[in-house]
Amino acid sequence: MDRRVSSPDATGVLAEIRDKLALLTRLEAEHGFGVVIEDLAPLEPLPDLPGVAEAYSLLGRVEGDNFRFKPPEEITSPAAWSAYTVDPDDPMGSPLPIGHEIWSIPKGLRSEIPGGAAIFLDIEDLEVYWMEPGAYMFQYEHPDDDVEYTVLAPDLATFFNERVLGPGYPDLVATVLGPGVRDRRLRKGRHAGEYADNWHRLLITAGLSS
Repeated sequence: MDRRVSSPDATGVLAEIRDKLALLTRLEAEHGFGVVIEDLAPLEPLPDLPGVAEAYSLLGRVEGDNFRFKPPEEITSPAAWSAYTVDPDDPMGSPLPIGHEIWSIPKGLRSEIPGGAAIFLDIEDLEVYWMEPGAYMFQYEHPDDDVEYTVLAPDLATFFNERVLGPGYPDLVATVLGPGVRDRRLRKGRHAGEYADNWHRLLITAGLSS
């Protein structure tokens, strides 16, 4: 397996994530944007997935208007990971869903439905990528054909730091949900003219995105 030898801790990425979450948690308490930021008990590192359990030990659950990120059950313990099996018929190598878009789910049903289309972690090279659900199904039916997918980050910690908690968030929304969703603004109320996405508004308030 092609594993990355560099540790996110060595480059300070995990420290940046920790600081950003502390700032965002404080600002959410002050302003009440309506996002969810939950801690998680530290997860035991998984040698096969360096940096993955470490990143999720900081970020237990994050949810705004457009996305929900929480650790997949398969990485919550060494036993759970040992029990995970790769589907030999999966042309993408049985990637792990590390988060889902929830924009397509009515707000009243979001507590009952895990999410819509998934964002994936490749368990071989540890890249985080987005692939249209239709393209995934096409790959199943035509495993020898090339399909389009977008690499979002070289590893999970970088994805969280830059795409969820940083300036790459608007591009994440545009890539997964389209520029129309990214650019939506509120038309009424005291926040009229601001972005409709509460997570985007929180990042802007924190100075982490624009």
